[in-house]
Amino acid sequence: MQRSRGVATGAIVALLGCQEPERPRFIADPVLPTADPEPALVDPDEVPRPDTLSPCGAATVELEFLRPDLYFAIDASGSMLDGIPYGQASASSPTAIFAPGNRYIALSYAIQTLLLRVGHRVRYGATLFPTADVTCDAGEEILPLTPGDTVSFAVSGELGPVLRQLMFSINRRTPRGGTPVAQALNGLLPKLSGRGPEIYVFLVTDGGPNCDFNAACGPEECIPNLERVQLSPDLTCAAPINCCDGSIFGPDSCLDASGSQAAVEALARAGIRTFVIGIPGSDAYADVLDELARAGGLARPGSPSYYRVSDADELTETVSTLGITIALSCTIELTEPPPDPTLVNVFFDGQLVPADPVDGWTFSDAQTVQMLGQACALMQAGQVLQADIVAGCPIVIK
Repeated sequence: MQRSRGVATGAIVALLGCQEPERPRFIADPVLPTADPEPALVDPDEVPRPDTLSPCGAATVELEFLRPDLYFAIDASGSMLDGIPYGQASASSPTAIFAPGNRYIALSYAIQTLLLRVGHRVRYGATLFPTADVTCDAGEEILPLTPGDTVSFAVSGELGPVLRQLMFSINRRTPRGGTPVAQALNGLLPKLSGRGPEIYVFLVTDGGPNCDFNAACGPEECIPNLERVQLSPDLTCAAPINCCDGSIFGPDSCLDASGSQAAVEALARAGIRTFVIGIPGSDAYADVLDELARAGGLARPGSPSYYRVSDADELTETVSTLGITIALSCTIELTEPPPDPTLVNVFFDGQLVPADPVDGWTFSDAQTVQMLGQACALMQAGQVLQADIVAGCPIVIK
């Protein structure tokens, strides 16, 4: 949603319509600290080298596995400069970096925290929508799907060149304009179709989708009316006034529920599933976000169907939990079957994991390795930085 509160009618029309408003003042790039990785099995001073732990007298080779793809569709509308509570942990931390009330910086930090932890296990990319200096469009891809930095950066807790490029592109943006969810997601379809079997879009927004210039709506579906935007000290967007009338904000401020749902469904038909995360400011659009979450194929159990977060800490936790679940799955799909399945071993952070149908691993089919019991629990807890499948030595069975 666009920033609109507390300005005169003429200014609001310029801000929410197609007219080009004066750009907000430049906000300096935030300096974000690198997050410390969670406790893992690996010595933080060394990069895991599983091949050195397989002295069987034979040549060994790491088998390639399919990387899941994480793609971030980031709401960069003007309201993303508005407030988000710290959360209990950040509020009590002397190193908290969130400018009180900046949703955009909080989201930036959440993405960085996740990718610093698991970026080496995935490919990732991102689009900011709308494009800078444009009120309503499909947005700007700031990073196409790209393999993350090597595991050495996760071990050291430092940003590698790929993650550094992404964070620079996010942090240099001053949020402004509308929330063109349908246009942004439709723009992703040709970029992501056919790129891989496991593509996950993270749609993170703080408002209702809009920017359909062909829309028509009454006050009940007009975003300024839903948010009770104040036109003047004595005049508020409330029925019978329809602030989506062309003489006030215009039809592009209508809630674009159907167009956004159609865009999510088109991605789902192409095998691209969507997580929907609503941050403070989006509560009025819970029904719409629920529909998008269900259409995206990754609805959370219970109600709401989308992932609702209430503060900066919860945003970081939600993004991290979802991303880690994907990146550190208990199922590892190899790009092709190993030449000899009896000459395969699994390593967690350089440490051998014996084959064991209870607490180790097994082949569930010719090219799928399934972690079980304690080994799976370690993966799901995010305590494994790097899992390697190595061929060449006789399988070690517990």
